[in-house]
Amino acid sequence: MNKPRVTALVPSYNHARYLKQRIESIMRQTYSNVELIVIDDCSDDDSDEIIKSLQEQYDFIYFRNPYNSRSPFAAWERGISLGTGDYIWICESDDYAEPGFLEVTVEALMNNKEAVMAYCDSWVVNEHDQKIDHTDTYFHEIWREFRWDRGFVNAGADELKNFQFWGQTVPNMSSALFSMSAFKKAYNPFLKKFKLTGDWLFVGWVLRHGSVVFCKQTLSNFRKHEFTARVRVKDARSQAEYVVTKYILFRASGRDWHEFSVIMSTDVLRFLYLSAGLLDVLRVLLSISFLKTVQCGILFAASLTMNGHLIRKFWQRLKLIKEMGGE
Repeated sequence: MNKPRVTALVPSYNHARYLKQRIESIMRQTYSNVELIVIDDCSDDDSDEIIKSLQEQYDFIYFRNPYNSRSPFAAWERGISLGTGDYIWICESDDYAEPGFLEVTVEALMNNKEAVMAYCDSWVVNEHDQKIDHTDTYFHEIWREFRWDRGFVNAGADELKNFQFWGQTVPNMSSALFSMSAFKKAYNPFLKKFKLTGDWLFVGWVLRHGSVVFCKQTLSNFRKHEFTARVRVKDARSQAEYVVTKYILFRASGRDWHEFSVIMSTDVLRFLYLSAGLLDVLRVLLSISFLKTVQCGILFAASLTMNGHLIRKFWQRLKLIKEMGGE
């Protein structure tokens, strides 16, 4: 029986110091049927020279963009047009994997025919490869959940409605393996509008096409350093992306429309404490999608007519903040 083929895609940008470790961690997987595609987004460090040197050693496909696309999702788009795998693995260029990552996740997908994605735990490492945290922290402290303390399989529709809708369940994309067919169905060029929440939105779209498997093994290493995209994103951008992603996933999850204002009320209240003003957030929302911004506003207003108590709650909180500011 032939083993399924895995397309390992490395979207590269200005991570020269990590590329050798990243690529070698792919080529040294215990699972052998892997094609590697590296797409460099016109890095201005030594990435090009390093990738070419590694290409001579490992013989993989390499493309360097003539100009910067300003989005890692552009590499995803090109990667799925070139990849011939049954599965696809997005290998962030500053992360790296343990040797058994593919062997475990491929087996998980093969053993669960309805599954379209499998992911695992990760160590969080710093610039010097020192382990500084673990994804258990994310699941326990952010999610306040213990379901990730053991492996599981869940229907995609249930995972989207009850978990992915509320936030990203996959702490880093390097820790996930996807069915290529589901990946292609879920991918939308609209993702290129996002700098922060695109991964969250994309996983939600993937879950519409099948089940998910979580493997309770720590087989990925997620790099946390000061130059990650999450560190660079400003308040207005992050809040706008959060709102539109939540709106899109709300619609995809099949929840009742009148729930929307209740679900979003905590986020609206949070705006009162942020440095970004409402107009700043609105400008970014409109730049992402005028239509979805209008649709989100209409849905929120309609839902609010069914939940009038939220208006009183908002004004009470606003009054409290003003009083505290005047002390």
